[in-house]
Amino acid sequence: MKTVLLASAALLFVPPALAEAPRAAPAPSDVPLGRLSDAARPTAYRIDLTVDPAQPRFTGHVEIDAQVAAATGSLYLHGNGLTVTRAAARAGTRTIAARYTQVDASGVVRLDFDGTLPAGRVTLTFDYDAPFMNGSEGLYRTKVGAEWYAWTQFEPIDARRMFPSFDEPGFKTPFTLSITAPAGDRVFANTPETAHGTAGGGLTVHKFAPSRPLPTYLVAIAVGAFDVVPGNAPANTVRKDALPYRAIATKGQASRLQLAASEGPKILALHEQYFGMPYPYEKLDQIASPEMGGAMENAGLVTYNDTLLLLAPDAPASQRRDFGMVVAHELAHQWFGDLVTPTWWTDIWLNESFAEWAGNRVGELWQPGLGTEVAQLAEALGAMDTDSQSVGRPIRQEITRNDQIASAFDSITYQKGGQVLTMVEQYLGPDRFRAGVRYHLNRFRYANANADDFFASMAKGSGDAGIVPVFRSFVEQTGVPVVSIRQDGAGWRVAQARYRPIGVAAVAPQTWNVPVCARQGDVRSCTLLTTANGTLALKGSGLAIPNAGGAGYWRYSLDDAGWRALLAGAAALPAREAMAAADSLWADFTAGNASFARVVAGARVLADHRERSATLLLPSAIGGVDRLGLSPAAEAGLRRLAADLSLPRLRSLGALDLTAGGYAKEENGQRQLRQSLVSYAAFVAKDAAIRGQLADAATAALGDARALDTSYRALALIVAVQDRGVPFMDRLRTALVASSDPLFRQHALRALGSADTAPGVARALALGDDDALQSSERIAIMRTLPQSPVGRDALFARMSSNFDGVVNAIPAFSRPRLPLLFASYCSADKAAAVDALFRPKLAVLGGGELELGQTLDAIRQCVALKTAKGAEIEAVLTK
Repeated sequence: MKTVLLASAALLFVPPALAEAPRAAPAPSDVPLGRLSDAARPTAYRIDLTVDPAQPRFTGHVEIDAQVAAATGSLYLHGNGLTVTRAAARAGTRTIAARYTQVDASGVVRLDFDGTLPAGRVTLTFDYDAPFMNGSEGLYRTKVGAEWYAWTQFEPIDARRMFPSFDEPGFKTPFTLSITAPAGDRVFANTPETAHGTAGGGLTVHKFAPSRPLPTYLVAIAVGAFDVVPGNAPANTVRKDALPYRAIATKGQASRLQLAASEGPKILALHEQYFGMPYPYEKLDQIASPEMGGAMENAGLVTYNDTLLLLAPDAPASQRRDFGMVVAHELAHQWFGDLVTPTWWTDIWLNESFAEWAGNRVGELWQPGLGTEVAQLAEALGAMDTDSQSVGRPIRQEITRNDQIASAFDSITYQKGGQVLTMVEQYLGPDRFRAGVRYHLNRFRYANANADDFFASMAKGSGDAGIVPVFRSFVEQTGVPVVSIRQDGAGWRVAQARYRPIGVAAVAPQTWNVPVCARQGDVRSCTLLTTANGTLALKGSGLAIPNAGGAGYWRYSLDDAGWRALLAGAAALPAREAMAAADSLWADFTAGNASFARVVAGARVLADHRERSATLLLPSAIGGVDRLGLSPAAEAGLRRLAADLSLPRLRSLGALDLTAGGYAKEENGQRQLRQSLVSYAAFVAKDAAIRGQLADAATAALGDARALDTSYRALALIVAVQDRGVPFMDRLRTALVASSDPLFRQHALRALGSADTAPGVARALALGDDDALQSSERIAIMRTLPQSPVGRDALFARMSSNFDGVVNAIPAFSRPRLPLLFASYCSADKAAAVDALFRPKLAVLGGGELELGQTLDAIRQCVALKTAKGAEIEAVLTK
């Protein structure tokens, strides 16, 4: 699953599911609120549903074959919000009636039998109905145009909203589905359809082949008047037969499915070549949903948000990059997650870390010019900021309760995990790393595995058991290593510790098994630093660059002479090494070592770097100091500095042309650099001329789309909302409602949520009740509001006045992340207010203790940085 990690927390105004069952009473003490016992294990499911998306509810009949360990009068399993009219068990020739009771809000169910259920093989049967959900959880529905549609989103624990089940990843079984739906609707599931026939009453029954063994969270269906575009996934050197492949979307979107139909099979083939194993299922459908928050790797029926799968021929590079990265991520899951599934949520990192690593790798191979490789590192550096806080979690965190599961889907699991795999691959060597991966996939195909299994596989397959302590030291510990580097003759003295920025509490000393690699010219020199101190013998000549290739999950600290020497050549470094240098310099400053003046000097040097992420990483960090609450003079100085860091480079690229296709013949890297410079100049430097040009183009584009290239549309619409206020917002809302272009709708929603004045924020909040928008679109507006101080305060006031009312409307998976919306505050008073609002309500959120701790830590860290470095920052900016 690929999610928008913070934005998904802001699901504040989702209408509650229609006729949803009331929350269950608090569970008795013996109820399993985490893993179920081994009292019964499912061996197969047969699911028969009647699904009409135009109706508020659906009906189901489910049969679960199970093996019962010992005779019993009751069993625990899962179901959430289901109205069960009949439950029973068949054991041989006997049928034993059962009472079905939901005993916990997370969806734990107790079956009490009218007699003793014997040990051995039984079949549990259920008849029930349930509400469709709104928003991407369980079996959900939405109306697009004149048509109603339904999709599923089950990860992590929402399969229980569609059918009674043993809803855990460790229970992997075949599923056989039968879906009865309106005769005019198309129906899709994980497996190929084997038969269909008339069911009467204007309905058609669709029968699907039994699946390979799957966990419940990977079961998927979709029903509606879909457009279908077939693709071509021919046989290759790994897969001997052609694969049935389709791209699917709501009615009228077929023209935007062409890229998915033509390029998806190419991305799949790149994975097959790496894994040395054919795609493990019978067919592959890729389906778009306007309600999906990201994407989901359902075996054979992968689901994406519309903007990830539906691309126009002139789609901007950023959308094409997202398409490549996310499709590659989800298709990597067909091996890591679907073929080999974690035994329990503690090891969800084995899914997501590998999909992140493999997805970025293949995304870069698919279209190198889009910048996937540097985008991956930028995300990993962001994860280091989270991992540096006082409150955190390791990649592999023991999960014992259902309310801890959602917290595992964060940047630590995804981006930290992916970067650790990159580091290990580079240290071990690509061939040996791949051998370990292949050995693991073959060893546990169609089965389950945990971290110990994976480590053993990598040791055996790669032939290097020494890699296991490296893995464990990064996977099982919280925190980021910082390696202090000092010149020592022809080599380095190196020392490791936990990186600790100002304001973060000290912890007990830690060490990792850190692969420390440097580059001199084309020569790499490495050492495995396993103790607090060590040395690195440099084997090349010339300037030695720490963190060769930007592959390591660690930061480095230099003395001022070291920084001066490194920065002298930083503009010519490869992009990832330049980014790692910029990140480490900023980290050295926020830890109290490097000076702010040195940071500014570094930003000026890197302003000439050819790659946009390297150019703007330090300037973006510098731009963030306005969060500290600068004096007017320092604020003005920040704007001047931002102008110096962007406008000269922007002017060197030529006059700014915002019209459609203005830079169509230009190389992708230069196009994206210009776009990033324009954004920085508009929002940090607040250059009046550029903002005026953007706002004029946005206004013109509402009447003539050719007036504004899609690459600049999001920026221009935001500027127009901020500078031209409510009248423009109303025009934009009208255009949004009339448009069928998912990307335009996304850009418009982001702009409407970017209002930064009291009248504009009030108008954006009002759109939360606008029935002309889909529920997911109202969410998109609201989740953007906290980016401005005015919007953040307005949202906090809304929650303070009606906390339970807001939370009750939020999908359960997203509730624990709500505190993170307010992590950009920077005062002790705000920290206290956030704590007072959320801490008494953690039970209502169904979790969130970690996220609240991270939010408070981020606020207090900001306060501490202001206290320690505020005067220094003011002095540099007012100079």
